[in-house]
Amino acid sequence: MDKGGALAGRRAVWGVASAGLLAVLFWLLVGDLAISIRERAALPSGLELLRRNGASDTTTSLLMSTVPALLSVLLVPLLGYHSDRLRSRWGRRRPFLLVAAPVGCAAMLGLACSPALGALADAALGALSPGRRLCNLAAFSVFWTIFECAGISAVSLFTGLVNDVVPQRLLGRFYAAFRIVGLGVGIAFNTWVFALTDHYLGEILVAVGLVFGAALLLVCLMVREPPCPADHDSAPRPAGWRALAVPRAHVLACFAHRPFLWAVAAFMLASVTFSPFNTFYQYYAHLSGIPKSTLGTLTAYGYAVSILSAFGIGWLVDHYGALRVSSLIMGAYGAAAALGYLSLGDPACFPWFYLAHVVVSGAWFTAAASLPMALFPKARFVQYNSTKDLMVVLGNIVVSGVQGPVLDLSGHDYRLTLLSGAVFALLSLMCLARLRPD
Repeated sequence: MDKGGALAGRRAVWGVASAGLLAVLFWLLVGDLAISIRERAALPSGLELLRRNGASDTTTSLLMSTVPALLSVLLVPLLGYHSDRLRSRWGRRRPFLLVAAPVGCAAMLGLACSPALGALADAALGALSPGRRLCNLAAFSVFWTIFECAGISAVSLFTGLVNDVVPQRLLGRFYAAFRIVGLGVGIAFNTWVFALTDHYLGEILVAVGLVFGAALLLVCLMVREPPCPADHDSAPRPAGWRALAVPRAHVLACFAHRPFLWAVAAFMLASVTFSPFNTFYQYYAHLSGIPKSTLGTLTAYGYAVSILSAFGIGWLVDHYGALRVSSLIMGAYGAAAALGYLSLGDPACFPWFYLAHVVVSGAWFTAAASLPMALFPKARFVQYNSTKDLMVVLGNIVVSGVQGPVLDLSGHDYRLTLLSGAVFALLSLMCLARLRPD
């Protein structure tokens, strides 16, 4: 009888714990909606606004990649350093997310108004105006940079929050659920919204900003952070103006962990593997004569395949390790990119490669989502992860600074984005081969 009562008690406690965990996972998925809408809706909408203003490949690469990345070089490690050391009743991550939410929302609302603001600036400057198009691009660059800073900060801090809250044994399947949320947003946007950007771009940008801000605020209100790890560094933070700087030791300590160099190289190369094609795929499709509605449908199909495979990939990650599964997928993408470079002289081949790109790159993001958790120490995760993000941003700055001028000089030969993808995938795979889980 006592044994039966004890068993019933344990089941009741387990049921309560499971229900609490499910509630936390649900609200984290709501927060992931903000992260997803930045990539799935804000980026293609921003590219469309740039295309309307006749931006060159160099300008597109500069405004969409280089300038935000330069600012985030300072912002991401700063937030990681102070987030790790913050003590508040709201925890370590949520106070910063509470700032990123309204800032990102306001920036997206400003982006929606950028054509009107550009027209006002053009009229106010009169004869001194460089032209309405350049005024529009200037307004775009200001608001897009602010939004990207808020978005990059949100991604870094939200990843830290997930690492603090979600049990290690569930990370693979949990990130698979994240991928499903993100891909679902992508399917909805590309199926029903993307074609509407021809007539309702401003309204769409407003909606993106509101969803971004509201979703982050909800996760801050509904998710409670656990106590700080016991082995967390309790050294006091610097005061005054020194608090605005990140001590070099914060960054250099990460590089003292020898495998960190290979991990940074792998993540950096993986990022620049996908970024050139992701930046210019809409221009490539337009040059190949692919209608916007067709491109949206292809994207939705690719996301649907990724959704169907997400939990399978998550299960493989939990059972065989994120490192092993991610390496196999990166090798597959390198082969696909090389084949695409050789075959995409024929525009009719574009839809097939584009589908392969969406599916295989999506599989990488699903498998590699929990890879930092497997490689970096848990107690100092945000310190290591933000330093890794810093180096990834530097790599993106270099590539984005080169890709635009190269494409302009090549006569918009967008196949070069696939050649670079194949080369960087091979280099990333070589770095992954040197790693072992922490």
